[in-house]
Amino acid sequence: MTEISKRFENLVISSQRKLADNNQILPIKVEQGIAVGDVIIVSSGHLKNLYKKTDLIYKDVSLNDVAIRLANLLARNQNYPLRERIYRADQEYGKYFIEWQILKEKYRSSIKNNDLQRADILLVKYEECKIKAQRAKNLALGLIKT
Repeated sequence: MTEISKRFENLVISSQRKLADNNQILPIKVEQGIAVGDVIIVSSGHLKNLYKKTDLIYKDVSLNDVAIRLANLLARNQNYPLRERIYRADQEYGKYFIEWQILKEKYRSSIKNNDLQRADILLVKYEECKIKAQRAKNLALGLIKT
C-alpha cells in the first residue's frame, strides 16, 4: 500500500469515526449514488439531488457536507425546520456561486477585450458576490453542525 493510499484510508476511517461519534448514519456508495439510510444522494453534475425511496426531496444541493447532513436528518425524520434552513442556505450559496462564476468570466472577457471601465465594474460586482457566497456557505456549514 502506498503512502497516499494509507493516508486516504486513515482519512476515511477518521471521517467514519467522527460521523459515528456524532450519531450520524455512515454514507455508503451504492449503484445509484450514495446511500445514507433510506436516502439516496445522486450527483447531477456538481449538484446533488436527495431521494427518499423514489421521491425527490431536495434538488440541486451544492455543498457535499450539506447533502450528507440533510440525508442524515431526512433518514431519521428529524428536525424539519433545521433541514429547511440548511437547504435554503445551501440554495443561496449555490445562487451566489453561479453568479460569482459568471461575473468572473465576464470580467476576464472585458480584460481580454480591453474594456477596462466595464472590467472595473464587474470586478466590484464579482467581489461583492464572492463575499455573499462565502457568507451563505459559512451559514450552511454552521447550521449542519447543530
